[in-house]
Amino acid sequence: MQRYYAHVNEHGKVYGLSMNPSIMVPLQVYDSNYMNTFYDEKTGQFIGIRITLSVDKTEIVADGTDTATVTASFKNWDGTPAEYTKDLVVSVDGVRAVIKKVKGAYTIKLSSTVEGIKMISIITSEDPHLMESQPIKVNFVAPSK
Repeated sequence: MQRYYAHVNEHGKVYGLSMNPSIMVPLQVYDSNYMNTFYDEKTGQFIGIRITLSVDKTEIVADGTDTATVTASFKNWDGTPAEYTKDLVVSVDGVRAVIKKVKGAYTIKLSSTVEGIKMISIITSEDPHLMESQPIKVNFVAPSK
């Protein structure tokens, strides 16, 4: 039976999967979901919370009043439901803001008077248990005349 291993850095973050051992953790099966998890040497468990960003509108008018609402949802690295309670750090085109959990949800409303595409992402370096998430885009278009 083929054995697979997780490459774990000095901070416990999984950065690769392999069939060759070095400083690696044996795995039962190959599963790419191990990527970017945190390995707890004391418990022998992989820990990772995957963030999914969604937005109610991918295009809004750059008039300062139209808004798009971005929501963050969470699952454990293995796809099971995850509860997350810490503040999140979000980047909107490089400008950071803190999102607090309010009424059970993490949301941020975006509006602008500047046209263009804004990239929204979560800064995961603030918590080693958070896994990298895919950024989303919102297009701010000129108001109709």
